[in-house]
Amino acid sequence: MNRAQKSAWFGLTIAVLLLIFFIPHVFFVTPASRLDLLWLSPAFGIVVVLLIFLLRKKGQDKVSIDERDSCISRRALIAAFSSTAGLFMVACMIGPFIARPTTSISVLLLPALLYSLFVVFILAYSVAVLIQYGWRDKDDEK
Repeated sequence: MNRAQKSAWFGLTIAVLLLIFFIPHVFFVTPASRLDLLWLSPAFGIVVVLLIFLLRKKGQDKVSIDERDSCISRRALIAAFSSTAGLFMVACMIGPFIARPTTSISVLLLPALLYSLFVVFILAYSVAVLIQYGWRDKDDEK
């Protein structure tokens, strides 16, 4: 398994953890306690960034990326940006239909929209990388 596959599995794991953590807060928590989500989310993001830096190992003697890897990464980024842009456009179009012209949307929904876009980007990128590599390393097949 190469470095891109390992980072894709890590991204997929983090995205699933984010979904498990944020969905109950957005849908099943009272509006007064949703303010805690604004403080917990950056803290969780900082922990994820620290985990990335701590778990990343640099191989000094190995080639880190080749043409095939960069092509796969480029296609995965296009897929991730496309899915994120699509979700953003849908979210912007649905807002006025939910709120109607006479009501307003809670400000707490904006960070939820940004977090969901972040999670969709990570999921789409990781899944696209893993699909292009075949979900597992070819050396593992028997």
